[in-house]
Amino acid sequence: MIGRGAIAENSDLLERPPRSQRGEPVWEVAYCYPRQGDWNEADFLEFEATNFPAELVDGCLEFLPMPTRTHQRLLRYLMGLLQSAVKPSSLGEVLFAPCPIRLAPGHLREPDLFVAKPSESDEPPTAADVLWVLEIVSPGQLNRDRDLIEKRSDYAKARILEYWIVDPAEETVTVLSLDAESYRVHGQFQRGSIAASPLFPELQINVTELFDSAQRST
Repeated sequence: MIGRGAIAENSDLLERPPRSQRGEPVWEVAYCYPRQGDWNEADFLEFEATNFPAELVDGCLEFLPMPTRTHQRLLRYLMGLLQSAVKPSSLGEVLFAPCPIRLAPGHLREPDLFVAKPSESDEPPTAADVLWVLEIVSPGQLNRDRDLIEKRSDYAKARILEYWIVDPAEETVTVLSLDAESYRVHGQFQRGSIAASPLFPELQINVTELFDSAQRST
């Protein structure tokens, strides 16, 4: 994250508000940068290239946690299996963050992994373009609520057919299928079971192997 070194040298900057409220300035942005007068060339060059992990929700910025190594290992494992399952059907292409989905005007979410209908457009996919989404739950109650509650509601309202929630803390994979305007639980899978997709029959994930992959660097 930009200005990490300068921030670390100012311990008082670490006592930040947990979340900016509607109608307030987006304080989290300011806390990502050095104080005026403390910028150096490295900070400036990082600033030019920065891409904040954030989502736009009803006109408010929601800042996302930086991915952990566990998160990235799980994502790498899942991408390979999803690509193999989806490619033969030619129903869509596998995309991954950072790549936002426009669920509604002023409402963009950024799933960790998703399948979109084939398109030549370079614009962010809309909800109508997206068939399947997956989130890997990050540590912290705010992040858990976002993936387990808020995004479940958002993706259902956007009529995305299937939502997978991979929870490293609980070592579970929850598969949700759209039923009218809400999701029903197709299954919650733990170690020793196979998580299967109603939408893509070829997508079957050994949950034990999935979470074992999070402990390996290769």
